[in-house]
Amino acid sequence: MLQSPIAYASDECVDKTCVDVFTEDNQLIITAQKNGQKPTAKPKPTVKPKAVAKPVVKPTLKPTFKPTFTPKPIKKIAAPKAKIASASLSDRLIKLLPVGDINFQPEKDALVNMPVYFWTQTPQRFNAVVPILDLIVYVNLYSTFVWSFGDGGFITTTNQGAAFPLGSITHTYKNNDQYQVGLKVIWRGTWSVNGVTTPISGDGITQSITRGLSVVDAVGRFTK
Repeated sequence: MLQSPIAYASDECVDKTCVDVFTEDNQLIITAQKNGQKPTAKPKPTVKPKAVAKPVVKPTLKPTFKPTFTPKPIKKIAAPKAKIASASLSDRLIKLLPVGDINFQPEKDALVNMPVYFWTQTPQRFNAVVPILDLIVYVNLYSTFVWSFGDGGFITTTNQGAAFPLGSITHTYKNNDQYQVGLKVIWRGTWSVNGVTTPISGDGITQSITRGLSVVDAVGRFTK
């Protein structure tokens, strides 16, 4: 029976591939390590050669003249060292997530004491397929939206919202002013290999977006 080639975040990964997926410094990081090593060949026994009598060579007379020049030694160019292939892999992979956005209605000069509708086109899911070493890692991320409306109010939801009349994310301002609307998109999720699903550890990946909103007083008119 074949053994599964997967082991999770373990120092004892012999003849297996260890994979881990986590978030750190607002990045998605995938690491893989293959610790199986090929056995080393046994050293061949050394055989001492038999002693062989050296022939007697009569010395020859050296010339009495000296050379007029001394040849310069030839520099040998060292061959480049071969790079040793590492059996382990620790690659930090940053996946490009969809860029978040902020939309609201009315888009210009919202009115005091009238609801403003907010929404984002940022998707609720992001999937990625990552081949690494001899494995395929499936990454599934889900978004959480944290809205701050600039006057102290905020909402946390997994809903993208929508324009009037379908939108469920609204806020009513009590005073006329210029407000900075903020949206944080927090990505968390799971990863899976060979059908085994594991939560992605860490604080997640956060995208932050802001957009200005003008709120004015409603103008009243008397009619007969």
